[in-house]
Amino acid sequence: MRRVVVTGMGGVTPLGDSWEAIEAALRAGRSGVRRMPEWDAYGDIQTRLGVPIEHFETPAHYPRKMVRSMGRVALLGVRATELAMEDAGLAGDSSVKDGRMGVAYGSSSGSLEPMLALGKGLVTGAFSGITATSYIQAMSHTAAVNIGLFFGLTGRVITSSSACTSSSQAIGYAYEAIRYGKQDLMVAGGSDEL
Repeated sequence: MRRVVVTGMGGVTPLGDSWEAIEAALRAGRSGVRRMPEWDAYGDIQTRLGVPIEHFETPAHYPRKMVRSMGRVALLGVRATELAMEDAGLAGDSSVKDGRMGVAYGSSSGSLEPMLALGKGLVTGAFSGITATSYIQAMSHTAAVNIGLFFGLTGRVITSSSACTSSSQAIGYAYEAIRYGKQDLMVAGGSDEL
């Protein structure tokens, strides 16, 4: 069995996108939790608290051809992965695309807008809001798939969709893949849109 180490971290959070910003926010006692007045339209839900990432914009250097198959959940995952690869010194490294690196990534669900459009189409029979990439954006493993495509990963793609434990399970799967010699490197984590 092999030793497993974390070589880089990245995140896109309500408190910032770097450890320095996140740490400063935590030390200052700031929280990303806020009341979500937009949820008032849903009278039967029992909470109005959320933790939205309001500052995120798709990076300008992301090719349009790659982005069109991504909903917000995949975009958040791709950006967090990009930051982690930079932190690990692996951005542009040959090990990313030569089969030694895989991805284990978790999400509770795909992106909300295409899921709503697909659901509306199933109920009404009107599929006018559906695009060629709606299904790809709506599937629960969209972040893992899009991370693999965006970075050219040709190793294992392991997906997890188990509510709040999706990311934790994905990290565990990545650990096992390296520990038992199935992959040399793994991108591991998760993203959620809702």
